[in-house]
Amino acid sequence: MNDLDILSMLVIAAGFAVGGLAKGTFGLGMPFLALPILVTVLPYQTAVALMLVPSFTANFQQAVRKGIWRHTLRRYKWLLIPMLVVIPLMVQILIQIEQETGLLILGLISLTFVATQILPVQPVIKAARERVLNPIVGIAAGALCGVSGLYGPVLIVYLLALRIPKDEFVSALALMYFLGSFALYGSLAAASILTLDVAAVSAIGAVIIGLMILIGQKIRERLDEERFRRLILVLLFIVGCDLLRRALT
Repeated sequence: MNDLDILSMLVIAAGFAVGGLAKGTFGLGMPFLALPILVTVLPYQTAVALMLVPSFTANFQQAVRKGIWRHTLRRYKWLLIPMLVVIPLMVQILIQIEQETGLLILGLISLTFVATQILPVQPVIKAARERVLNPIVGIAAGALCGVSGLYGPVLIVYLLALRIPKDEFVSALALMYFLGSFALYGSLAAASILTLDVAAVSAIGAVIIGLMILIGQKIRERLDEERFRRLILVLLFIVGCDLLRRALT
């Protein structure tokens, strides 16, 4: 990454800033919004690896903010364990995937998620079913990570279907992202995609994202539950359309 010019570095900084604002406001969207910007100047795999430090710092910041991380860990431990096992097994697909294919997959995932949420009958999962569904969701999220570098869409659909409060939603999703990052980025480091140069740029990005998260959190505090859900869908619809456009042109 030493050969990047000033314009490329500004594009990377913009990707971090946009992703951080979305993360602070919605509790999600950081890689979804950052990656389409980063891949304009970087290979897809390198762009995924650049989210290393932000994934740890931003998600840790949100996972512990409301002090409910212990409850979250107990509630979803049988989701997390299968996910962490599956990610290293599947990440070899990510290492070899072509950039256009990666963007196409991400775009389709985003739009599929939006479609499931605007159907007349939206999925609702009762808490009593979590014991059975948690391991299944964990395996699905880990498998998706091996294809795209992201496990969020499966987790987002699941948590929204549980109809948990917005602060618990943000905290739970952040904790899942934080722990999943160990498996994902450890595998990328073993494949020599995550290098010291990439980690250094990622650390700078974490500072940018951290500042933007603080701004986004102030915005989120002013949103009611229903508006919060609608804005999530609008965000992912716009991103999904842009990803498909980039993949097919």
